Amino acid sequence: MNPLRLLKDLFASLHGGSDPRHLAGGFALGAALGLIPKGNLFAAAFLLLFFALRLNKGMALMSAAFFTPIGYWADGLAHRLGLALLGADALRGVWTALYDLPIVPLTRFNNTVVLGNLVLGLVLFAPLYVSFLRFVAWYNATWAVRVERLKLVQALKSMAWYRTYQEWTR
Repeated sequence: MNPLRLLKDLFASLHGGSDPRHLAGGFALGAALGLIPKGNLFAAAFLLLFFALRLNKGMALMSAAFFTPIGYWADGLAHRLGLALLGADALRGVWTALYDLPIVPLTRFNNTVVLGNLVLGLVLFAPLYVSFLRFVAWYNATWAVRVERLKLVQALKSMAWYRTYQEWTR
């Protein structure tokens, strides 16, 4: 994937060139992927969803990059949440049954931070999706035209290398 093309597609999408649901889906999935510690089957599953679903890849990558440090920052909260879930007597049978399955231990769900961040990512998915849908609608209604009128944007679009790059990435 060409990072410049991802950025170009992202900005074009924000300016009405894409379905806002694809942008919001990319943002929410990228956030969930960013929160989950890497090196387990959950992260691989979210990465597989990233490629399998129809969403804005540039937005998903930017969101994952933004939420990865937040995931590290939230490790204390995730640890407490995971510890509460793993220590709940009512769920002890569920955890034992899951751990006895062949592939499930590769998810490292028995790690308090992994489980806590997974739950945080899943809980935040819907609110982030809806919030970003509203943000895109607000941005398109109030800022898209203003950004297009900026002299810097017009100057960049008038440069020969930009037109060449546009033709090259089509």
